[in-house]
Amino acid sequence: MPLIPRTPTAPFPAGGGFGFTDPRTLMPFDGMMGNAETTAQAIIKHRRGNPNKYDPTEAGLFDLDSVVQEIYAQKQKTHPHLFIGGPELAAGVPPQAASVCTCGSTEFEPIYCATCGSGKSVVVGQRCKKCGGQK
Repeated sequence: MPLIPRTPTAPFPAGGGFGFTDPRTLMPFDGMMGNAETTAQAIIKHRRGNPNKYDPTEAGLFDLDSVVQEIYAQKQKTHPHLFIGGPELAAGVPPQAASVCTCGSTEFEPIYCATCGSGKSVVVGQRCKKCGGQK
């Protein structure tokens, strides 16, 4: 069951907004980006830039809805009153299925930035292993 904030239209919930600390890199996101979706987009960008910590094909790590649920799950641990269901709601959120290409494949390989000189550290997209389509 997904976590649902009690005030989904409020830009900043009490307790400091939708702050988040990335569990693998420990990168803090202050949560003052306007809403959970904007924070999730910044987290996804951070994860794409760290392929040594985040496999680009790992399910749920680059999906906006899954990352928003991660933010809510982390926030719910310290502020359960902000969510419908309160403290009795399970904190674990199962990841969503990996991205699916138009050909039906779920296997992708990362596309690295060729112009910034980062080598293989900045992921700018994904290429389907089956048909070669890009995301």
